[in-house]
Amino acid sequence: MKSVRILCICLLTVSAVIGNEKCPGVTVVVSEESDVILPCSLSTNQDLEQKLFDWRKKAPNKQEVFMYDGGLHYNNGRPGQDEHFRGRVSHFPQELQFGNASIIIRNTTVADSGDYTCDFPHLQPEQRFCIKLVVELTLKDRSGEIPGAAPKPFVGILNISEDEALLKCEVRGASPKPKVEWRDSDGNILPAEEPQVSRTGERYDITLLTTVTRTNSSLFHCVATQEEMGHVTRDQIDVRYCEKTSEVKSRYGVGVLIGLWFSGVAATLALSVAAKCIRKHKKASQRNQRDDPSKEACNGDASLTDCLTSQL
Repeated sequence: MKSVRILCICLLTVSAVIGNEKCPGVTVVVSEESDVILPCSLSTNQDLEQKLFDWRKKAPNKQEVFMYDGGLHYNNGRPGQDEHFRGRVSHFPQELQFGNASIIIRNTTVADSGDYTCDFPHLQPEQRFCIKLVVELTLKDRSGEIPGAAPKPFVGILNISEDEALLKCEVRGASPKPKVEWRDSDGNILPAEEPQVSRTGERYDITLLTTVTRTNSSLFHCVATQEEMGHVTRDQIDVRYCEKTSEVKSRYGVGVLIGLWFSGVAATLALSVAAKCIRKHKKASQRNQRDDPSKEACNGDASLTDCLTSQL
């Protein structure tokens, strides 16, 4: 949500000068994509409704930010405003009678950072107020916007059992080198192995492994951050741990025992079916192991159970 940096102008000491003297001014800090008020107010509270004041940004080429001249200004048809500020800057009409020439810049960008001047060229003596604006980067996904921004991580499961899983996160082709972390669903950073880092030119490839255990949450995030460019990207994985062996065996073990209890023939049939299913299960497990190491561990017992159930 966008926010407006409200400044109490009466409490600010804004430096004003005459002629070509230096203009130190004040510094205003705001987060990227928020709105900010740049203060400019005459100490005499002189009515400005029929006066002229001009806001400019010193660098790179004295950009025209906002000009007001006796009721005419850049938002009502007056030409000359720099394209970068068009449609984003306004003043406070109700405050002009009290000598307030402050402006508001909406949806700030890092490019808005710099030194601004608020000039009253027709006043005697001429007055100038100086404001330094600093727009700080906010962390957001800038993939595809900035060269070198880390792409969305690739996450997967290398190994999984009843109570724990080994997770893998890969981030490729990032510059500068990103910080890669595993986090749980609450945002807590998880202990991980030492990152595996390789470099090609200025691009970095990073692999990070972590082992997670069965808890109330099964959702985990891999987060890649490049604070220098305000970039963060992430991917998540929902870990489904294997069923406990005792629980799986009970599903078909009871059925076999009942068969043995009813007759020797039923028992022989049950054992024959079990042997047949085990052979099928072994072949399926081998195929799964080649395709995905985690499938054999998690789906092996379940596949055997389904086979026994269908045959019996």
